[in-house]
Amino acid sequence: MLLGYRLPRLKFSKGEQRKFVEGIFEASGLNANALSKIANVSPRTIRDWKREEFYITEKALDIFCKKFDITPPENKQRFIDKWKEMKIGISRKGGLACFRKYGSLGTPEGRRKGGSKTMKILRERGIIPLTKSFNLPRNYSTELAEWVGIVLGDGSLTSRGQAHITLNLTKDASYRIFVSNLGKKLFGEIPRVIYRTKENTSVTYYSGVKLIEYLINIGLKIGNKVKQQVDVPDWVKENDAFCTSCLRGLIDTDGCIGTHSYFVNGKRYTYKNLVFANRSIPLVNFVHAHLNKLGLGSKIADKLETKYVWLYNYSQTKRYLDIVGTHNSRILTQGG
Repeated sequence: MLLGYRLPRLKFSKGEQRKFVEGIFEASGLNANALSKIANVSPRTIRDWKREEFYITEKALDIFCKKFDITPPENKQRFIDKWKEMKIGISRKGGLACFRKYGSLGTPEGRRKGGSKTMKILRERGIIPLTKSFNLPRNYSTELAEWVGIVLGDGSLTSRGQAHITLNLTKDASYRIFVSNLGKKLFGEIPRVIYRTKENTSVTYYSGVKLIEYLINIGLKIGNKVKQQVDVPDWVKENDAFCTSCLRGLIDTDGCIGTHSYFVNGKRYTYKNLVFANRSIPLVNFVHAHLNKLGLGSKIADKLETKYVWLYNYSQTKRYLDIVGTHNSRILTQGG
């Protein structure tokens, strides 16, 4: 008999359940199809109960007894207790068999063997997808450097084998399309997107162990970027073109063109300037250093909890757009 159900069941002695179910048919005058609708089960389940292929649930028995004025078994609770004892016994046997086959699941080796076998079975049955191979880049490129900048800015890698990029749902709508297309070009697959309207965000993400392994190998890290104080990978820093592309990815996600105001002799002056803010000091230092290498004379503020870099005036900001450019229209149309 099959076990593992959540609802309590009654373990009748052999032949007793068949007689009890026959009594339900007789008292109700209904067939299996009609009885199944009353108990909210399939007609086949009713017939299986009659054949004693499965144990009848306590819930169904109570429904039938109440509806058709049938007296419940006097030893009903004893039947339920026998079913529970049987389940415990079978669970113990299964645990011992698993122990003999895989070793103690309390050890790393035992968990590895048991987990690997389970994953293999689930994949063979189509319950979870096969490991994705992806079309992973064989060489570094400006496109890959920009994608790294995007992940360092608004992305993350998870221990569940996913790479996330979280963007503003409305302001970054067109940029989300660019990010998806860039990911498809790099990895050969269109990412999935989750829209969180209450939070006004969208999450563009990939799932795949192979991809996460690749991203770790090129310098990205799983987990909280601020706690780890992540930095730009060395292979990016060693190439000026890669640096510029990575810089664009960082500023397109964590940057904006804001409006700065100040007063001189009671008169207010305003101008637009580029600002990049992040709580990882190595990223702030990278943006500051490369902007200066491009001759843009950036300033840095590292005394606050959220560090930031800015260009002093709009002429420098315009030069940044001419030299580095942007793929995010939000940068051009509003201040943050």
